[in-house]
Amino acid sequence: MTTNLLRYSQARKAGTLVTTPIKAMGLSRTTNVETAATVREDVDADFAKYCRVAETEEFLPKLFPVLDDIIDKVLAKVTGTYYDDNVERWIDFPSGKPAVNAAADSASQRPKEKALYAPFIKVANAIRAATEAVQAEENNDLRDVAEWVDYHSQAPQSSDLDAAHIRPDCLLAHHVSKFRAIASANETKQTENKAKEAQRQATLQASVWWLQIICAVEMKRKDSQNGLDIVKQLIGYLRRILREQLDRRFVFGLTLGPNSMTVWLHDRSGVLGTTKAFNIHKEPRSFIRVIAAFSVLSMEELGYDTQMKFYASPTSIVPTYRLDDEAAPVYLSATAGEQQWVITTNDNEQYLTVKVLSMARAYMMQGRASLVWAVVPFKDGKVTSKKLLVLKQSWRPFGTESENEMLTKVKNAAAAAEKANAAADTKGINMDEGKDCIGQVQLEETISMRGKADTTGTLIRKGLEVRVSTNSSSSTSSRRIRDENVESYLHVDVTDDDIISIVPHGHFSSPPVSRVHTRLLLSTFGWPLKYFRTRREAVRGIRDAVGGHGYVYYNGLLHRDISPGNIVLAWCDEDVGTTGLGTKGCLIDFDRGKYGIENESALEVPATFDAVTNDDDLAPLFSRFFQKDTSTQITIASDAIIAGSRVTPLGNVYTYLSTVWTHVSTFAQCGQTINCSVLKWTKGLRKFSFKFTEEQRQSGSRTGTPPYTSGEILLQIRYSTKAPIFHDAIHDIESFFWVLVHICLTRSGPGQRRKELDGDSGDHKVLQFIIYCFFDAKPVDLGANKKLLFDRPEDFEGTIIQNFHPYFDELKPFMREWFSLLVLAYQYIEGYEYHDIHRRVLDILDRALALMPLEKSDSDEGREAVFEERRDSLYALTKNLEKHVAAGPAPWKGEAIQSVNRWPLAITTLTLTVALALALGAR
Repeated sequence: MTTNLLRYSQARKAGTLVTTPIKAMGLSRTTNVETAATVREDVDADFAKYCRVAETEEFLPKLFPVLDDIIDKVLAKVTGTYYDDNVERWIDFPSGKPAVNAAADSASQRPKEKALYAPFIKVANAIRAATEAVQAEENNDLRDVAEWVDYHSQAPQSSDLDAAHIRPDCLLAHHVSKFRAIASANETKQTENKAKEAQRQATLQASVWWLQIICAVEMKRKDSQNGLDIVKQLIGYLRRILREQLDRRFVFGLTLGPNSMTVWLHDRSGVLGTTKAFNIHKEPRSFIRVIAAFSVLSMEELGYDTQMKFYASPTSIVPTYRLDDEAAPVYLSATAGEQQWVITTNDNEQYLTVKVLSMARAYMMQGRASLVWAVVPFKDGKVTSKKLLVLKQSWRPFGTESENEMLTKVKNAAAAAEKANAAADTKGINMDEGKDCIGQVQLEETISMRGKADTTGTLIRKGLEVRVSTNSSSSTSSRRIRDENVESYLHVDVTDDDIISIVPHGHFSSPPVSRVHTRLLLSTFGWPLKYFRTRREAVRGIRDAVGGHGYVYYNGLLHRDISPGNIVLAWCDEDVGTTGLGTKGCLIDFDRGKYGIENESALEVPATFDAVTNDDDLAPLFSRFFQKDTSTQITIASDAIIAGSRVTPLGNVYTYLSTVWTHVSTFAQCGQTINCSVLKWTKGLRKFSFKFTEEQRQSGSRTGTPPYTSGEILLQIRYSTKAPIFHDAIHDIESFFWVLVHICLTRSGPGQRRKELDGDSGDHKVLQFIIYCFFDAKPVDLGANKKLLFDRPEDFEGTIIQNFHPYFDELKPFMREWFSLLVLAYQYIEGYEYHDIHRRVLDILDRALALMPLEKSDSDEGREAVFEERRDSLYALTKNLEKHVAAGPAPWKGEAIQSVNRWPLAITTLTLTVALALALGAR
């Protein structure tokens, strides 16, 4: 272990380098395997922030708008057989209290939780049948296909092998008999002549899948049982439903005791529930309202995205809640990543998904829940074009600008700058070159459900007001800064009759963030950066993405979420080498972007590099100081002094000049004079500022993907100064830096993960330790470790550079220069390096690329592995498209269930080039 690494080890023991084991929360988890414990931890982490309650008397009629006439008719049908109106109680329901002759505090005498299952299922299905009879003329999509089932003894089946084995007590599911028959028949074929076949068949015959669940129910044996623990369990189930059912916009859940029920809705604004449980026996109409709603309401009102239909074959394209015999086995066999959908836009244009590109955030309690697919145009059961597009659906915060709105502003600003003949002088470089290195938007729209904008606040939650904290200020005249020392939580009060009431405390005075369901269609298609084939391609990808970032930034837009997933290698005609597979980097996903404030602030340097008379006396003085300090004959020109005084007080100019000179001269041959040209200080205007006031503050001031986010943003403090922190270009540039560092630390070449990451030797553990500290720890610890590195830049060599894989040795001098530049820029946040960071980084990367030929002879095996992976991906896509062009029976019909998207791999390079041209719409 090097001296520098020993420093980190000592710092860890002293508590400054934090290496606390990773807490399983959201995307910070290093494994994808779920357990019941990690599900609970995820829910606990989000519960206080995103769970709200509304008055029960408003919640039920607004979210379950069943006509009173229907409720009365249903009650009349079930009274006598299922409801005893003489004692005002649903028949066979336990009371939830100990027997009369038992001790008052004898919990063992209370009825068990399972005593609730059978009576609830019987009554709920009776209400469902009565409602369908009353609504005989109505054609509800769940008619005859949905039923309430007791499922407490085993976890629902999942096509996700990493799913946690959690189980709701009861549930409403569709196609129960059909799915059980399919699972049983398939398993028989797969496991015949094996031991315990009868037991396996019994399990399968009772199987219900998460894909089928419409509503989940969690029971409690007594009404006064801790309501929040039950609610958290329920939320874990609702999250799993949203994760597996990609066509669900929201989902309902119920908690039920012997006498009481609470109702919960989980959408992308979080969770909303009834503040008070209602008595199902004394308020039978409320109970009927909730249960009958699932037979009365439209599928949009029950949380389904009716613009998405499951694709099984050209002849079987159906909603998941009305699966036919052909679609059902395909739907059951496919994982969420393998499912194919036909998505219809508001203007009735259709697109067929051929590959899921991202669904990592689809299961979060609240947020954008972005789903991204590769798609092709589709109509009347046929693919109409083989040009691959990217379709993204997400839930953006209401009131924020959409990606297309922000990118349109960028184009308008660029056009205005060009018209004013200013573009070529922006920061001394024409950033217009980056305009082709951002995702190109073809369509953007707010998704509509039955002609209404799909929003969580208005369409889904029907404008319900959340119940505010009992100890919160009700003033709304000014924006109140949240006191982070005051905890937000929900508290359960129990009334005399054991009915619970959930009361908010702390900072629940503000409503949850309303979100808008948005669809974006991009014409940019490519591979994630990790699929680079050569060093040159990896560096070129980042270089182009930095250029794209500069283009949008100098035209007013800051990205704020740089990560490997948002940098794609898109096909182009350049750098093709011998393979015909040229790529360029493209920056995508401006979901978290923020448009700046126009202020026309200038960072000017003298018009010429001639000495200015008024400062002629300072130049010799500064030169003597510098010569004495450095033992050189270097002289300092007046233009550098004047330029430096415009960004820092005159008393600090000498130190600033010396620091910049040290950086510049370390990485380049310089002459004997320090002037603006040598220091690369050029004239330019900053037309936009991202230093927002409190009233203009950014939505989510700490935004980004934690492993690659600047430590300043993670900690909300500056590395080197005490100035206020706000997200600016340099933080995104630091994120680009960490993306490339991560590649150099974790890859041994194209398509090759470093073997040392899985080793147990001492040297391997050093590498694993470093990667953990800077990429895998909790966000606050990542920030602390990054700040420590910037506080002690001398550690960079031993901690980071020496752990690069040898494959990336060529990049080491350029990564040293990039890090040194960041240290300098953070030290002088008003300096030219901070405000002109793009040009300097592009210069570093361009010099790196100049030393890299189009193809290298080393690591041919790894490069070919990536080549084959791309080939296989495109071949699968184009082969899949061929299947969809001509109508015909589904390839799965009459066969055992099998995974989809498994295609032959043999294909020649020539065929690949053709496939690329077809798939990517090459000219």
